[in-house]
Amino acid sequence: MLRWLFGVATAQASLGCRFGAYLSSCRAICTACMMTLLVTRVQGAQWTPFWDALAERSDAKVTDGVNNKGEPTRHIELSSGVSFDLERHGDQITSFDGDHSGHGAVQCSWEIYVAVRVHMAACSPGEDPQLEADLDDALDRINDFIAENSLVPIKRSQLADAIAQREQKAKLALLGRPQEDQRKKCEADGLAAFIKAIKLTPREKRKSSLDDLLSVKRPPVMNPCL
Repeated sequence: MLRWLFGVATAQASLGCRFGAYLSSCRAICTACMMTLLVTRVQGAQWTPFWDALAERSDAKVTDGVNNKGEPTRHIELSSGVSFDLERHGDQITSFDGDHSGHGAVQCSWEIYVAVRVHMAACSPGEDPQLEADLDDALDRINDFIAENSLVPIKRSQLADAIAQREQKAKLALLGRPQEDQRKKCEADGLAAFIKAIKLTPREKRKSSLDDLLSVKRPPVMNPCL
């Protein structure tokens, strides 16, 4: 979690609700792309080769059990502070990730940075060049981290392409609309007010928070998030 974002923004209740809804949508997309919530077919007695390989890592602590329905469960805790909780439901497995490192969930932070950057590119391009440059630099660093540490192979270029596609989609959604309609659409998700809150946070504090987020190598996961 980006402490510098939420330390300012939590006081804005209505903003939090709107951005929370926006991020829930982003989370659903990222879930499919990055396997935050994974549903796979069981192969024999294995949890699947992916999860078996993760459990066999030297830095993994594994706890097996059953849930209240008598279904097998497995908790995989990595020494980096990232965990995965698995449940087997017949021929399917579901998983839920969590970052308990104390440095924040990298995938969640990526979604927040992307949401803010896309909004600025579509709704207020060039209005704050310094913040835009800071966000671009932050995303470059987070992309590098994800490409290096993701359990599911992904290239830095794929992440950059995903950001560019979101920017294009946001701009196209405003194209040809009357100015008043554009304004209303840009205000609808609450990000304009969220960006104002970000600007209240000193630049050095934002940078130190990013440094802390990326200070420990670990799988980038989505939870906990908004």
